[in-house]
Amino acid sequence: MKLPARHYISSALNSFTCLGLAYLVVAGCASVSERPVMPISDVIALADSGASSEVMIGQINSSRTVYALRGSDFANLAGRGVPPPVLDELQQSFFSEVENLTLRWYRARTSGGPTSIYPQPLDLDSLDGGGNGMAPTTNVGRATHGTRPPGVPEWVPPFPATSGQYLGPRDLLKMTESGLSTPEIVDKIMNSRVRPLYASSSGGSNARLGAITGSMFATLVERGVAPQAVDALQAINLADHVESTRFRAGGGY
Repeated sequence: MKLPARHYISSALNSFTCLGLAYLVVAGCASVSERPVMPISDVIALADSGASSEVMIGQINSSRTVYALRGSDFANLAGRGVPPPVLDELQQSFFSEVENLTLRWYRARTSGGPTSIYPQPLDLDSLDGGGNGMAPTTNVGRATHGTRPPGVPEWVPPFPATSGQYLGPRDLLKMTESGLSTPEIVDKIMNSRVRPLYASSSGGSNARLGAITGSMFATLVERGVAPQAVDALQAINLADHVESTRFRAGGGY
């Protein structure tokens, strides 16, 4: 039996569509392929070698590795010789990547991809045993939590405080000097918001920069603020940043 012409046209279009989709899938996979991650131990090794901050920052940026740093991680890295400008760059790259993840998620609702494209979790204690300072990436980028897109660390609160006082680095110093216990300080932080969230960028750029820098976190620990407290400050710093970015992307509450 001879089939109508429209059958052959439909079959041809279906075949073409399948081939096109297959090409897009392959091309998409190629564009987000796994890439080498620069271990944080390499950053410390550069500092030990006497490399300048500019050289260190250049190599980190060339590797396209972003590290998911807690507040106390900056103090740990400072104690291992990483200079303040590099600490600041590590914080800003992390801050910027969280913003990018949030914008992509709420504008396009896309997720997935190799773990190397997400902020990398750290285990700096492993450096003392000969490790490279990196933590397992099994769950990195695999799930959302609350209003957090894939790739934002799980230690960032799923929903930020919507009321309460605004806190900044000086407030942590005052609370520490007042004699409050670490659990009390952490509880106050986790029920507060960050002030200020953004700093002006230099050179007339429109970049949104995190006002709490990496070197600030290191200085807080140096001045006696408990590591748990600066970890909490970094957590709500990022939670508020995600929420602000989410509103810009049209996500709302």
